[in-house]
Amino acid sequence: MANKKHHFLSTTTVFNFLLVYGLSLTIIPFLMDTPQALLVGMYKIITSSSNLISDYVHIADAPAAFLNSGLLTLSSLFLLRKHKHHFCGLTVSVIMMLSGFSFFGKNIVNSAPILLGCLLYLKIHHSGRQDLLVMGLLSTCLSPIVSIIYTSPNHFFISNPLIALIAGSLIGYTILPIFDYLKVHTKELNLYNMGFSAGFIGVLGNFATRNILSIQVVPHAPSFDHHRVLLYFLLSLFTVPILVFLYTYKKNYFHQKGLLLDLKKIVRFSLYGYLGIAFTLVLRVPLSGILVGSILTFAGFSMYNFKFRYYFFPAAGVLLSALLFYRDAATTNNIVVMLFASTLSPMTRKYGMITGTFSGGLFSLITRNTHHLTAGINLYNCGFAGGITVLFMDFIRLLFLKHAGLNAYSQNFYARIIAFEKRVLLKFSLMFQSFSKAD
Repeated sequence: MANKKHHFLSTTTVFNFLLVYGLSLTIIPFLMDTPQALLVGMYKIITSSSNLISDYVHIADAPAAFLNSGLLTLSSLFLLRKHKHHFCGLTVSVIMMLSGFSFFGKNIVNSAPILLGCLLYLKIHHSGRQDLLVMGLLSTCLSPIVSIIYTSPNHFFISNPLIALIAGSLIGYTILPIFDYLKVHTKELNLYNMGFSAGFIGVLGNFATRNILSIQVVPHAPSFDHHRVLLYFLLSLFTVPILVFLYTYKKNYFHQKGLLLDLKKIVRFSLYGYLGIAFTLVLRVPLSGILVGSILTFAGFSMYNFKFRYYFFPAAGVLLSALLFYRDAATTNNIVVMLFASTLSPMTRKYGMITGTFSGGLFSLITRNTHHLTAGINLYNCGFAGGITVLFMDFIRLLFLKHAGLNAYSQNFYARIIAFEKRVLLKFSLMFQSFSKAD
């Protein structure tokens, strides 16, 4: 009889983990503050404009920000459950991203019209695709436009809340086909591809709010007054999976291949989370809502199997651009861009570390300027910048291919670079193995 494969990260296990996470975020705030204070905080969150960077920890205090994140996490989970979603590592990535951005920009009210539009699109087109349902959740990155409209004074005979409902539903209905179209052109080299699709709608949204609805979008700044609470939250979240790993290790389950692969994902989730925290501690940048959201997204997408050696080189390119051009390495903005440089990990995997490093530097330059195009309406601005970076790099590659002599020289040079990179990576791998054996 064939051996039955065992998997630690089963559908039930993933759902239960995310459910406990969402319930913790929802219940713990009631231990930190009174229900009346939480209601006041939630009201402040719902009535804020929510564009980048609307730090809910600053606007409404930490307990209300945790509660908002918990409510959005639980509602997303039950929506996926209702549509019979298969919970897996990708689900962890998506829920962590949703939960993280609920600390700055997303709330239970401004996300609802966009989700309504997405569900309407899936129903009309009879689409049972699980990936589009997940992308529908991610499309709430444009939820600030809903808040910006309904929190502004009325200028038309139609009330702004009704305009916000219509605009959000229209965005949700149109963004899924736009995403389906654009992902072909980035060739899966941009990890946060929904941000790329949302960026184009964000540009149009910025134009519409300013020139049609006469709404001026005011930028916000993060708050650093709750560093300790946020640090304890992140440390607790990333320590639990490590404890699970150690418990399973003692049970000697490692002879089963499926369990071993799943446990590696769990450890990677925690280690990437610790790495994000380490960035803030080493550079002495206090935690804020946007940094918590960025670290949760960074750790969550480690379950999507982007490896550190692919992430390292785009991140190095971002750091070099910060040191050489902007002189702002030890700032919240730079750490956020460094964490989201993970969107270009596929670029390194396909074209090598030199291309990865160069694309990281280019990504940093683009990210710092595309924000003005969308005025903070697109929360996944780094995904937008990542898509532009990929298209620009692909354009350069096509220019080289047009000239036979230049193309031949480039291919020969590229082959030598790849061979050099493989030798370097092999040395690192052997060095790591020698350390592991020594331990």
